[in-house]
Amino acid sequence: MEEKYDLSKYVDKLYSAAVKKAGDSLVAEDIAQETLCAAISQLSQGRKPDNLWAWLLAILSNKYCDWLREKYNRPWVSFEDYPFEIAEESTEDDDAEEKLEAIRRELGYLARIHREVMIRFYMYGHTVEQIAQELRIPTGTVKSRLNIGRQNVRKGVTDMENYTKQSYEPDILHLACSGGTGLDNEPFSLVPDSDRLAQNILLLAYPKPLTEIELSRSLGVPAPYVEPIVEKLTEGELMKRTEGGKIYTDFIIYTDKDRKATFQRQLDVVEKHFRLFWEEAEKGLCKLRTRPYYLRQTEHARSKLELHFCVKLLMNAHIAVRDEVTGSMPYSEYPYRKDGGRWLAMGMRYPSGYRQEDDFEFRKYGVDGEAGFETQNFRDAIYLELREYCTSLGGTFDYRSAFYYVKWFYELWEKVPVDELSVGPRVLQDAGELIRQGFLKREDTLELDIPVLSRTEYQEECSLASEYVGKIAERIREVLLPVFERGYAKLPSHLKSVRKGP
Repeated sequence: MEEKYDLSKYVDKLYSAAVKKAGDSLVAEDIAQETLCAAISQLSQGRKPDNLWAWLLAILSNKYCDWLREKYNRPWVSFEDYPFEIAEESTEDDDAEEKLEAIRRELGYLARIHREVMIRFYMYGHTVEQIAQELRIPTGTVKSRLNIGRQNVRKGVTDMENYTKQSYEPDILHLACSGGTGLDNEPFSLVPDSDRLAQNILLLAYPKPLTEIELSRSLGVPAPYVEPIVEKLTEGELMKRTEGGKIYTDFIIYTDKDRKATFQRQLDVVEKHFRLFWEEAEKGLCKLRTRPYYLRQTEHARSKLELHFCVKLLMNAHIAVRDEVTGSMPYSEYPYRKDGGRWLAMGMRYPSGYRQEDDFEFRKYGVDGEAGFETQNFRDAIYLELREYCTSLGGTFDYRSAFYYVKWFYELWEKVPVDELSVGPRVLQDAGELIRQGFLKREDTLELDIPVLSRTEYQEECSLASEYVGKIAERIREVLLPVFERGYAKLPSHLKSVRKGP
């Protein structure tokens, strides 16, 4: 056969064409295979078709006709004549109920297309013709799915369970994101802290793509409970499907090993080269302390503004050096999401039973990126925004209530009477915790105890920070680059949408 006749690229197309004709995946496989064998035979004998694809379709049509002739000329045997091998209940068989329970359990681990026909046929007693009509599929497809379903149930009953550690000791996945969240606080609302099933579906499908059935088996959870969660996560763009129908987690997940890979090296660099990090930051602070928006703050609010300024300087200088190694994605390139947001998700994996207090020596150095929560046209304000860095140096609030806090804090700043506040009792009851964390203070009345800047003033603070970020990055570059160059998290080979990360 000449090299120009490469049939490999037509295999999937032939199979699809055969499925359309026969309406049965198993029959389609046979017809496509016979078509390829006939084509190879004729090409090897010197046949040179002008239009290879049209010629292959003609052979496939002939093979389909051959199958039809054989089908209607041979005796037809109904699957109904071969009832599923379930032991009938008997006083002599003490294991009968146990066997039935095992079979019922295995039905839960079938793929949806096989499960729905098995349940209709064996549980409800529907005929093949009824099922075909209900599901709007050919009777041959019903029989094929029943056959595959029976084989899988038998195999599941006789094989040992294939549960993984996730079934009895599920890990913890904490979600984070960069960018703007969706209308319902996506991606966080897709994977709540309490939803261990969704978390472990994402964890299992991260190393390699899996089917819903593989996930179901690994988790020890019947497929009907797994499938809707997979659909939700896929629709929410945290998971994707391969061309073959398998699913995988479509964002980076860091393990404890990843998080701590460069931890000691970073501590060593800072201890040895502290002045490189701090000298320019100190100069920036001196300038900040001369600005009118700084001088009008209370003493406590000034301290918070200084801390916010220092974290911004050091973190952004750190990121500037890191991006030389890893590359960066500006916000303008973030994907627009179906939920109205524009975000990139990332995950942190922790073992079952993990407690933050047991990891304090590491976590005390942690800094989350700057978070912002905004509202517009509230009372007489065109634009309001609450911004914060989460660190061990101060308290943080519940982000689910942050958008209510933006309004409440503004009303406290404007000294709106209590009976005229827009927020309800659920938010007001957080006052005690917010006082403890340093956001509010109580003297004669409840007052705001954080720095308040106009939008213009905040932009001035950002400009001042950017000036010194560049200076710090230039000074620390040579000592920090080697840390990042050896600190990559290993990404699964199929994960193409994520850039390499430190």
